[in-house]
Amino acid sequence: MWRVFFYLITKKGADFMNKKWKVSVLFLIAATVLAGCGSKSASAGTHDYATKQTYNLMANTEVETMDPSLADDSTSLAQLENTNEGLYHPNKTGKLMPEAASKTIVSKDGMTYTFTIHKGMKWSNGDPVTAQNFVYGWRRSVNPTTKAPNAFLFAPIKNANAIMNGKKSVKTLGVKAVNKTTFKVTLAKPAPYLKQMTALPAFFPQDKKVVEKYGKSYGTSSDKTVYNGPFVQKGWTGSNLTWKLKKNTNYWDKKTVHLTTVNMQVVQNSSTALNLYQVKKLDDISLSGEQATQEKNNKDFYSSTANSMTYAVYNFKNKAMQNINIRKAISLVLNRKQVTSKVLADGSITPKGFVPAKLTENPKTGADFTTDAAVANSVTQNKTLAKKYWAKGMKQLGKTKLTINLMCWDEGSNSQVAEYMQSEINQTLKGADVKESTLPKKSAITKMSSHTGFDMALTGWSPDFLDLMDVLQLEQTGNPYNFGSFSNKTFDKYMKAAITTDATNSQARYDDYVKAEKVLMKQQGVAVIDQGASTYLHNPKVKDAVSTTDGGTYLKKAYVVK
Repeated sequence: MWRVFFYLITKKGADFMNKKWKVSVLFLIAATVLAGCGSKSASAGTHDYATKQTYNLMANTEVETMDPSLADDSTSLAQLENTNEGLYHPNKTGKLMPEAASKTIVSKDGMTYTFTIHKGMKWSNGDPVTAQNFVYGWRRSVNPTTKAPNAFLFAPIKNANAIMNGKKSVKTLGVKAVNKTTFKVTLAKPAPYLKQMTALPAFFPQDKKVVEKYGKSYGTSSDKTVYNGPFVQKGWTGSNLTWKLKKNTNYWDKKTVHLTTVNMQVVQNSSTALNLYQVKKLDDISLSGEQATQEKNNKDFYSSTANSMTYAVYNFKNKAMQNINIRKAISLVLNRKQVTSKVLADGSITPKGFVPAKLTENPKTGADFTTDAAVANSVTQNKTLAKKYWAKGMKQLGKTKLTINLMCWDEGSNSQVAEYMQSEINQTLKGADVKESTLPKKSAITKMSSHTGFDMALTGWSPDFLDLMDVLQLEQTGNPYNFGSFSNKTFDKYMKAAITTDATNSQARYDDYVKAEKVLMKQQGVAVIDQGASTYLHNPKVKDAVSTTDGGTYLKKAYVVK
């Protein structure tokens, strides 16, 4: 979901705007294993476990809520993913694995999913975890009175859209508890990614008794909720910057959980984080670009390309931004290589399109999506061509001067990227006057959501799950995260085909998305800036902690060696 990224100390596959916006964190599907895992891990059965199983972990931002339906920022989502559990979750290699689900049957037409959940599962308060908890949780997330930011993800489920639009009762949602351990889901249209979505907190089960007990206070502190996952949260009051995760003794699979304590603290300054790591008060930290350069020879240093993308949206409410020649000119002015190597210098790479590289492959040929969907001059610099498009666009607009308000928020390297864009555009395009405005994050989000107060705005996205839909749907007409109000009938046509007529045909569906991406890039619906990277220091004694696409860390099977 949406995640607007903080460049400074986040793994840029973390929270660009803090997917509070979310769309932020949600799926851990393209998970990568943190340093010390994978081939660096001890072989199965030979672990030399440390006596003290404690992990010291930082968060980039404060917890906003522990309500699974309302969580939309990366920190809250990461906390929920460790303290609660859905039907599925990615393992350390990114492969989707069943968690609460012990068995899944999918009908031949892909319209019905029947999940059997493990018997004997309990909430941390001792209540049984049942199929009805899933029914209640899903209904609550879809119910318009809940105002769940990720309710739109339930759209493929029968009657979900009508419920969200207030036309049907939430009781008509296509979910049913057949018995205590059987949960049946009926779809309105095929959704090949449904299992992946069940890893998101919005799809977690919820204990109705606890939700109703606390009412509006539900999820506002550690003691005003209940947990069914590997850990329970302790000590979060709703506003403090330190808290703990403790092993959940009621968890059904507790034998696989080795950590007994996770000490959490919010650290929003990269220098502070590095100092804490150096004195062994943190076992994992994200690095800024400058730090990554300085620490690249550190034995604890790790870097990997993320699935996150940074891009600028054009406000299509503005007549000038509606002009395709103006948009093409702006894009052609930008040197993405300079942004990644000089401005960011954190391992980020130049983009190939709106969809990040290595997200998915052609079902038939194995070619990367970005290769099949490449559009010439869509993410490359060509100042000569830029000037030609600009002159043509300005003539069409009847202008000799054009003021462009470029908005960003006041965290990380965001303003540096905006300043680079401002400089390149103003110096290259005759009559251009880019005014860069840096706002507090919440103010920027408000303006982006209302499509007011800006002509261009920097934002970003990190996929919640490894499906092209999760990225390209951002630019569909009417999508709540389509901050620039881009709208193109041909683009929408291909997107609709991918989730309807071609939904069960993997190649046809893939081809639809290729066509949609090409339309988006030819139209320059957005100006893609870079594909992010994760650069961090990691204590090599901590094994099998899984870094997630939302910038969190999944800890179910993590452990500490001597």
